[in-house]
Amino acid sequence: MLPGQHLKNRRACLSRTLELWLVLALAAAVVSWQLFIPPIVGLADQGDFVRILGPLGYAPQPKGPEHKYWYVTPTYVSDPTYRAPQWEEITSELLPLRVGLFLNRLSGHADSFNIRFIGAIHTTLFLVALFCLFNAAATIPGYRLLWIAAVFVLTDVGYVAYWNSLYTEPASCYWFLFFLAESISFCTVRKISIASAVRWSIFAVLWILAKTQNAPLCIPLGAYGLVLACRNIDNRVRSGFLVGVVAVLLAGTVMYRSRLLALRMTNLYNMIFYAILPESDNPAGDLKALGLNPDYVKYSGTLPWSDNTGVGDGRLVNAVLEKVTPITVVRFYLHRPRRLMKHMKLVLASALSLRPDFCGNFEKSAGKPPGAKSNSFSLWSYIHERWLSALGVYLIGSLVLVPMVGILILIGKHKNLHASVRCWSELGICLSACCAVAFFSAAFGDAWENIKHQFQFNLLLDTCLVFGLAALITAAARSFRAKGGRRSIGCLRLRSTAG
Repeated sequence: MLPGQHLKNRRACLSRTLELWLVLALAAAVVSWQLFIPPIVGLADQGDFVRILGPLGYAPQPKGPEHKYWYVTPTYVSDPTYRAPQWEEITSELLPLRVGLFLNRLSGHADSFNIRFIGAIHTTLFLVALFCLFNAAATIPGYRLLWIAAVFVLTDVGYVAYWNSLYTEPASCYWFLFFLAESISFCTVRKISIASAVRWSIFAVLWILAKTQNAPLCIPLGAYGLVLACRNIDNRVRSGFLVGVVAVLLAGTVMYRSRLLALRMTNLYNMIFYAILPESDNPAGDLKALGLNPDYVKYSGTLPWSDNTGVGDGRLVNAVLEKVTPITVVRFYLHRPRRLMKHMKLVLASALSLRPDFCGNFEKSAGKPPGAKSNSFSLWSYIHERWLSALGVYLIGSLVLVPMVGILILIGKHKNLHASVRCWSELGICLSACCAVAFFSAAFGDAWENIKHQFQFNLLLDTCLVFGLAALITAAARSFRAKGGRRSIGCLRLRSTAG
């Protein structure tokens, strides 16, 4: 190392650390302003909170439908009887909440909590994950712009409003960010440690366990884990990744098979009677194709909770559960490409929105109209609805093509690619594949609450967009350095000639 180079590197490291904490403080300030400064921002319950509250032993106060959909309920009290076991599901969201409520009991507040307490737990995990992500990306050229872009996107109210809620979407977000930070570190270090491989596996499993809808992500994550295992020569690290792949695939299988009867029936009913039949020119023929009685066409356009729903018909319920599965629905659309495209266009009309249209953002005491939305820090949400929605078909097409083209390039130019380029390309392929899987699993898994169900897709899409920005910055920086190097060599040659 040249004289003074060590001191220069130390100053650069300290400067980068200071910048990281400043950007993190900015993110904390924006999130805290929305979640904790009255009027607080959150998401109203549309019926899913009981899935989390039941296992925790709490209930909203008041219990009735006074605030449902329109207002955020701030207070929750101890009530072990408030449960709906037929709707409860496995979720890694319960892990931090149980720890937080345990600490709440130690502080002498066992009988109740405020929704801002849940917001504080989510915010803490989000900021820790953001710190890990920024620290992992600190060696990327143009990392400052990358940090600012991530803060701008992730502190938008479309994401932050979920923090003051009891949905499982926050777990999908912060476990994914931890997973992403670990994955980025694989692209910036010379040698992956066994500890890093174990952390990657744990975060991938927790991400899948956040929500049943995340189960199909085990396929691209398992494939990426195998690539990481093949890349490493160290037997311990390779074994760590292989064990992680098994754990990821097992987690996906457990989540898929853990869906309770009521949830499975609801999802299938919505797809058949709220999507397939209303979109059809021949509803009776579609019912026949699904193996169902054409007489059930009278339930077209209904939901399980509609007044004239078919869920009350035991024969219909038994027929649906016996004859139809999510794979049956996917096969139905694959055999009808026009219907497939029609359904995707209908889904894309709202899929790129970050703001659920059925949940208000404010407490009733804030004096806002029922279902009012917060307009603070909503620029990225506006960009999603105004600009990205118009490009929805092209974005989905790109997400499908990028993994296939990327794999072909990696196979064809495997020996000629620089190690770092190969690592980043593999991660990019994994993220785009996960994004496509998240979209299709939501689009063909349920026909209700499209915006909320597409939360994971939008989070991954935004990650891919920021990831693409980072790739462009890195390519531009390398090109600039290469041109600078060629100019230096040219100047030396001119001086030599002149001499």
